Amino acid sequence: MNRELDVKKYLDDLENRIDPAVETDLLTQWRQFLTDGAEGQVFMPRRTPVSPAKLEYPPIMLNDAINDLTFKSMLLGQIGGINDLISSKSGEVPALRANYGCNIIPSLFGCKIYMMEKELNTLPGAFPLPGGVDMLRKCLDHGVPDILAGQGKQVFDCVEYFIDSLRDYPKLQKYCHVYHPDAQGVLDIAEVIYGSEIFLAFYDEPALMHEFLQLITKTYVSFMDNYFNLVPPKEDFNCHYGWMHRGKIRMSLDSCVNFSPEMYEDFSLPYDKILLHRYGGIIHSCGKVDHFVNSLNLIGEGYYGFNLSQPHLNDMEKVFASTIDVGVRILSLDPKAVQKAQDQHRNLRGLVHMPSS
Repeated sequence: MNRELDVKKYLDDLENRIDPAVETDLLTQWRQFLTDGAEGQVFMPRRTPVSPAKLEYPPIMLNDAINDLTFKSMLLGQIGGINDLISSKSGEVPALRANYGCNIIPSLFGCKIYMMEKELNTLPGAFPLPGGVDMLRKCLDHGVPDILAGQGKQVFDCVEYFIDSLRDYPKLQKYCHVYHPDAQGVLDIAEVIYGSEIFLAFYDEPALMHEFLQLITKTYVSFMDNYFNLVPPKEDFNCHYGWMHRGKIRMSLDSCVNFSPEMYEDFSLPYDKILLHRYGGIIHSCGKVDHFVNSLNLIGEGYYGFNLSQPHLNDMEKVFASTIDVGVRILSLDPKAVQKAQDQHRNLRGLVHMPSS
């Protein structure tokens, strides 16, 4: 059935409905925020919605998108989101990516991807490699893996399909951002490859763990450089999840919530520095981050923004002091957290982005 999808008619529809004036105005709003900050306490960008589509975009299940080797389902699922976006008042910019989940780089090392039940409509997981520290030594002996191994070839072929599909659509080419697949971060990748027992290995085999993290960093660079050869990034502002940001990448530090600040600075910071000094970008982290978020400022140049998923788990005053008070913007902060800060008369300095409702 997926081979029969008429993607062209949906691309034609989007091309005809996208309003350059609306998209230019929205990008201007983002540039103002990223350059000088918002005029008020909070940045809440809004667009002028265009007329709804006259044709119905089909729902695409994630498993169908991932398993469709023609990439039509993946593209249609992504542009279906853009259709909803341009018909709303949302302040996000049109964006799409090869959406294969967060275990792409672990799959290059040989981690088996696990597809979730279709009806859950959620991205796949991955099984860690067996063998503990002996497995790490084998990885080190093999060196940087082939970036076309695992999910790699499928991801890059999908990106090339996206580029080819947009080639005849000048407005989509100009205003729709093809952003990078979910490469996560160095420690997140390491935990998936090793499994949750990795946190004991940092105590038992610290030197070996540093070698392994160095290998992952080199693999990340190889993967991302290949992606940027296909989709050259802008030198000033780029996109992730429809948010504009300085720099080129969005890096995840979810596993770092299990580290003390001292452990973060020993085992993660050196590699985060390498990647953000090379590319520049923003950091995301789930969970409770207030114990190590201040250590992120040791990264220095290239660390431009922070996004956290669960502000209610955090002492947000510590988060604000470690981000906006030193010029690091917060992206997509939950409106409840924004309202709580405003109720407490907290100065948000025009450096907090809150998504439009």
